[in-house]
Amino acid sequence: MKATFIAFLVAMIFGINPIFEKLSLKDASPLSVITIRFIFTSLCLVCLVLATGRFAQVIAVDGRTLFWILLSGLIGGLIGLFLYFTALQMADTSKIVAIVATFPMFTAIYAYLFLGESPGPMRITGIAFIVIGSILIEWNLLAD
Repeated sequence: MKATFIAFLVAMIFGINPIFEKLSLKDASPLSVITIRFIFTSLCLVCLVLATGRFAQVIAVDGRTLFWILLSGLIGGLIGLFLYFTALQMADTSKIVAIVATFPMFTAIYAYLFLGESPGPMRITGIAFIVIGSILIEWNLLAD
């Protein structure tokens, strides 16, 4: 139950963030926004790690784990965000976020291929509803 509450809290935070991102892209390029965002976030994280005394945990990460962390940062944190911000700068926020919201479908496919996870019928149905909802939002935006 606690994890579900936290997940909904994350959804609320992720729901408002595209508004701030769209506003920041009015007078700045996607690369500038990502760079400033990462510098600020990095400084905050360094302060948090130092304040909580967890620096030893950071430097204790093994090579294989470091590889996955860096790959995730490159694909999701740099390439994905750059493309997302570029699309966000070019079109309506609600349209781009609706399309990006289809990512659970891709996650399920990748989790099956790379992790051997088999989603059950309820999860597949839920993912289908997410994708259908995104399509309906897109159609609604096209009609406007």
